[in-house]
Amino acid sequence: MSKRTKTRTAALLGAAALAFTAFGASAPAAAIPPPYGHIVLSVYAGEGANGLLIDQVELWCNSNGGSHPDPDGACAAVDQADGDFGLLKGDPGPCTMDWRPVTAVAEGYWHGGVTDVAFERTYGNRCALHRGTTPVFDF
Repeated sequence: MSKRTKTRTAALLGAAALAFTAFGASAPAAAIPPPYGHIVLSVYAGEGANGLLIDQVELWCNSNGGSHPDPDGACAAVDQADGDFGLLKGDPGPCTMDWRPVTAVAEGYWHGGVTDVAFERTYGNRCALHRGTTPVFDF
């Protein structure tokens, strides 16, 4: 390789590196922001998450999507509880007293990944789960 070719190659590589640095640094800022929250919601039959999986959905908040049937309502409820599933307001009301336990599990992140979500609670039946967590576990 001649000295002229080496110089030209070095100049092209330098220009490419400069362009990558100048434009590459700003590219992530212009990209779509990461979801504010990504949570996998699961419902198991019985006490604890070792029972039969009844249903499971994904909830993406910020773009409000995933496989949850009401992502807007669910994201708003989780946001109102500041990502703490123990503080979900739900929809208080009557339920039968029959004991058919179900366990709700939420795993993922909130606040753009700053807060880990790790929630597990057993409810006496599906009605009690609905009353305690609606609309988050309504699927």
